[in-house]
Amino acid sequence: MRSKFYSRYFRFCILAVLFALPAVGYGQGVSLPIPDRNSKEWRRINTGQDSTTDVGVATLILEPNGILRATYRISLSKSEDAAEKPGAKYKVRLMTIQFDSRKSVYRILETTLQDSSEKVVYASGPITTGTWRPLVRSSQTYNTYYSAALNLQPLGLWKVSSTSDPQAIAPADQSSVAITINRFQVGSNTCSMPSYESTTMTIDELAKLTGLSTSRVQIADEKANIVKIKCESPNLTSEIHILILKSIDRAMLVSGGNLFALER
Repeated sequence: MRSKFYSRYFRFCILAVLFALPAVGYGQGVSLPIPDRNSKEWRRINTGQDSTTDVGVATLILEPNGILRATYRISLSKSEDAAEKPGAKYKVRLMTIQFDSRKSVYRILETTLQDSSEKVVYASGPITTGTWRPLVRSSQTYNTYYSAALNLQPLGLWKVSSTSDPQAIAPADQSSVAITINRFQVGSNTCSMPSYESTTMTIDELAKLTGLSTSRVQIADEKANIVKIKCESPNLTSEIHILILKSIDRAMLVSGGNLFALER
């Protein structure tokens, strides 16, 4: 009886703090930094005759109701005229594209152009009133961008390396956590159409939210990148789950009163 009480109390505390937090919008700078030009944090998604296209592997931002965005880099073999700024030439185009997975539409949120020396020659800044366009099969380019975004961390399959409750992963089918844009699964418990929200917190804020000590969080930066996961499924013991991103291939998940260490 006492264990049930504490479990419910723990979940209540998480919910109370989460709903007290302000919603984070695009203008508040939630997105991760754009990687350097030669960084390994870029992943090649297309090689053409006159250009290459990469996606920033750490630029995926998840938003509520099936919205997501990522940053792409298009590098030209030679400089071209910039339509956005007459008289200027550019060799690299950086685009942050937002997708609505439930409506199958996209829009360009931000564009930055760089010349051959990586000097910025044009920057649109965030455009939150851009027109949504349909993701149609005839437009292979943006479908490729969308598919690439769906394969970025934190989406994908995570292996549970340890847990605060060994019984939580005792069965073989509960040794993984699956996170896709339309499904969130902890072991054999699944919910469809979860709502995600990427945000940042200081170590102290995160410790207060989750009940973890700052020594257990062990985040290198001043702020931790987290994803709040809201799930309405009765199969999962906690409506709100907290995914703490430690690196590209390491994370921690607070779910149902348990703490899971995750790895790729």
